[in-house]
Amino acid sequence: MDESSDLAAEAASATAEARTGGALDVRRAHTYLARPGERLEHIFLLIDGWAARYRLLSDGRRQITAVFVPGDFCDLAWRRARTTTQHVIALTPIRVFRVEIGEFERHIECDPGIRAIVEDEAHLASETQGEWLVSLGRRTAIERLAHLFCELVERIGRVSGNGNGTCEMPLTQVDLADVTGLTPVHVNRTLQQMRRSGLIELKSKQLRLRDFPKLKKIAFFKSSAEGRRFKNNAFGALRLFQGAAAAPYRLSPATEAEDRLIIA
Repeated sequence: MDESSDLAAEAASATAEARTGGALDVRRAHTYLARPGERLEHIFLLIDGWAARYRLLSDGRRQITAVFVPGDFCDLAWRRARTTTQHVIALTPIRVFRVEIGEFERHIECDPGIRAIVEDEAHLASETQGEWLVSLGRRTAIERLAHLFCELVERIGRVSGNGNGTCEMPLTQVDLADVTGLTPVHVNRTLQQMRRSGLIELKSKQLRLRDFPKLKKIAFFKSSAEGRRFKNNAFGALRLFQGAAAAPYRLSPATEAEDRLIIA
């Protein structure tokens, strides 16, 4: 991007900040968006990168309770609770659009489009949390990992005509263990089993589901036809927050490996 484009992007971002009470923010990996007991001031819309919410027990054990991917709001629960009992951390370098909670609520009250997007996102988050509870309580190790992989492919990846599903996979085996309630050793053994069975390929932080329909059957996974619409609506929220006049962002073509928000 040349100097004039940089200046134009900065001007557009400043205009959006003045109009919406929000601003673009860049965070390094392993930095916190929230910590227990801190006063919460903003809702974040994740543009690039991954983040996670987790509960840390006093003996050091960690349970990841949510994974945030591009297009997710972090965290809609903060609209009602101005403090949190859980950490939210960037798993990778991230870009977010942050909006003051009070301003966020005013947008919801005044703009039916944003209100519908937020309601859809809240519904999808609730459905996801319900399935995670089922996994922790009833699914086997291979079913838990298969379900998580199917969910992530639906949320941020794509499925080809021959039944392969692909998505970015920056989660480590420790992260996967802390999502699924397994030990890292158990996760490693289960991944090896899935590889030997020809179900997945996992290398260079890229996940490939070699037989997406079969993985869904193994995981008792209920495909959500609405899932990708909800995600894209979250990107639509960014355009609504910024306003059509600024429009410094656009969605990349759907033919790319994953939907991304990029500077126009």
